[in-house]
Amino acid sequence: MKIYVIKKQELIEPFQKLSKDLKIGNRKLNEIQNDNFLKLNLNPVIVDNLSEIRDEEEHLVINDNIYFEYELLKEFIQNSKKIKSNTVCSMKKGIFTERTFINLQNVENKKDYFNYNLFYFPPKELRGETKKIIFDLNQKFEYLPLPKHLSKSGKYFIPLTTKSIIQIDHWSNLWAANLAFVITIIEQANKTNKILLLLLAIKNFSFNRWKIAGSLNKIGKKCDIHPTAIVECSVIGDNVTIGAGTIIRESVIGNDSFIGNGITIEYSVIGNNCTIVDGHILYSTIYSNAQIANQMISASIIGKDVFIGAGVILTDLRLDNKNVLTKKDNHLIDTGNIFLGSCLGNGVYLGSGCIVAPGRSIPNGLHIYPKKDKSISKIENNTIEGFEII
Repeated sequence: MKIYVIKKQELIEPFQKLSKDLKIGNRKLNEIQNDNFLKLNLNPVIVDNLSEIRDEEEHLVINDNIYFEYELLKEFIQNSKKIKSNTVCSMKKGIFTERTFINLQNVENKKDYFNYNLFYFPPKELRGETKKIIFDLNQKFEYLPLPKHLSKSGKYFIPLTTKSIIQIDHWSNLWAANLAFVITIIEQANKTNKILLLLLAIKNFSFNRWKIAGSLNKIGKKCDIHPTAIVECSVIGDNVTIGAGTIIRESVIGNDSFIGNGITIEYSVIGNNCTIVDGHILYSTIYSNAQIANQMISASIIGKDVFIGAGVILTDLRLDNKNVLTKKDNHLIDTGNIFLGSCLGNGVYLGSGCIVAPGRSIPNGLHIYPKKDKSISKIENNTIEGFEII
């Protein structure tokens, strides 16, 4: 069966790239799409717009800026064939649509659901009114515990699914897609065959789930992992160095990266040839050739060839308890979420002392440092501008 892939020409800020060329889980979106098409025996045909499609046979139509999981597309096709009518992929409103920043996606907003740009068409004689294939991905989730002055429920919910679909119309959607990629790895590990889990428990002399999680890693070639490091349910590339006391949980580490001592990386994607020498990286994506030396990166996406100095702060929460706002097409938009960090474009350098507000993006190539009166750069006659000497 053919699947017509509609080219989208909008560039994603601040990277100035098409969605299809941006990476999710260290692979370009169009590569992920093509792999899933191949698994389902679909023949992709690239078109500029819908008007080019005059196919009277059974086929699918999708935008090239949509990230989707294999299981979602498989189920969508199966259910559509049963209905024997043209269909659209829809998602019930809830935690999943909130956490994937649906307000920043150009999808059709209905009362209780959203329609994504993924369609099925049966043979011409069966076509009629478009019917909805509605997915409800709000059934399973984990949560980050929060004090109730930050969240009334005391919990910040994160959906757990292997059926994600996210249209990449904004950098926040790209961040969400990377997190969805990591969550899929976790959920696939959780579905590991019970017999294999039993064998792993015997191998580890323990039924402790954390000890078993350490056996669910995929480790590349020529890695140097210190014996005191803890790696759980993660994918580690080739030639990776991981230092003493470092914890890597449910994350993806690219080839040739160096992770120093005493660092924590959780639910994150680290690109190729990155150097991480300090801190805690949580729910974040860092692209290739980055040098990271600050204490904390949370809910953020960091471009390639970036330098983040010690003392840089990337904030991810407003202090007025309101949702984070972010810019799209020069308009401020409510993300619908109280947590969202920042997005640094490719080649950005942040010097020590820089503070970035939540939801902000920094354009490619900017090198930023605080004003001179915020750092000691010059001493004349025993005086330093902006400082007192005691």
